[in-house]
Amino acid sequence: MGYSRTPLILLISGCFRYNISIVNEEQGAIRYSRNFLCFFIMAFFALLVTRQTSLLSPLPAPLLGMSEPLVFVTCFAVLTGYFLIKTVLLKIIGWTIDAPSFMYFLGKTGQDYFILTGLTVIGLYAVINLFNNKVHDLILSTVVIIAAIGYLLYTIRCIRIFISARYSLFFWILYLCTLELVPFAILLHFVVQIK
Repeated sequence: MGYSRTPLILLISGCFRYNISIVNEEQGAIRYSRNFLCFFIMAFFALLVTRQTSLLSPLPAPLLGMSEPLVFVTCFAVLTGYFLIKTVLLKIIGWTIDAPSFMYFLGKTGQDYFILTGLTVIGLYAVINLFNNKVHDLILSTVVIIAAIGYLLYTIRCIRIFISARYSLFFWILYLCTLELVPFAILLHFVVQIK
């Protein structure tokens, strides 16, 4: 219990602390807990997409004819691939601008907000499922609203991090377009092509 409670408290307090510090890892165990929670939340979102019939109905062309477990594995692989590519790109950008600790902190901040958003979605998903099928369509809109709020809070935090590190907003816009908006736009384009 202590292993999971302490990193979770550090994660929540780190997201809402006013003073921004590049030294984010106060314990060695939080790094592994954060990665584990990230993969757990990605697995949950992949399961949510797989089980939600109104979300991807009909399935996109590459997923047609796949069984439910194979759709889950595909969704999880896409999320994991995005996570790994973003991690590698953050390391490359940190090396390029000679600020690896800054980019590491920025990446971990993104993970923190993803985890908090995911834990909120899981909690609300459990509450909504208590009502059986009466409000089952509410799940999709709830997930979208919570994800939008979490992303807005993350964006505000990123702006504060960039300003406190004395980087120009141009670098923030470049970061946002490269690692945040373009992958989301590609995913949206893939999903909207559903006929």
